[in-house]
Amino acid sequence: MSTAAKVAPLWPFKRVLNDHLIVQIDEFRYSGKIVIPDTAKHKPTKGIVIAIADNIKDIEIGDKILFSQFAGYLLKFEDTPLLRVLGYSEVLSILTDDSSEIVAEGA
Repeated sequence: MSTAAKVAPLWPFKRVLNDHLIVQIDEFRYSGKIVIPDTAKHKPTKGIVIAIADNIKDIEIGDKILFSQFAGYLLKFEDTPLLRVLGYSEVLSILTDDSSEIVAEGA
């Protein structure tokens, strides 16, 4: 697959490298100054994949995935929603389109 097909249109990425993927975070609030979660619970986060490294074959752009809320790096570009860069090993699951809401994870 060509590199151009691995990044969704209108995002500021030419290419993603080294087993990484970029996710648009679902249900995350960003104030521009301080990020404050709704609760102090450690809960998994889901998001939609918008870009992936060439060597990742089993995750596609548009897939809904599950990952720990502390995984990866947060990115905020002008005029874009909050994004997260994850390593392939930080992805916990690929979710179905009709998956139910995840409330919290336990340890």
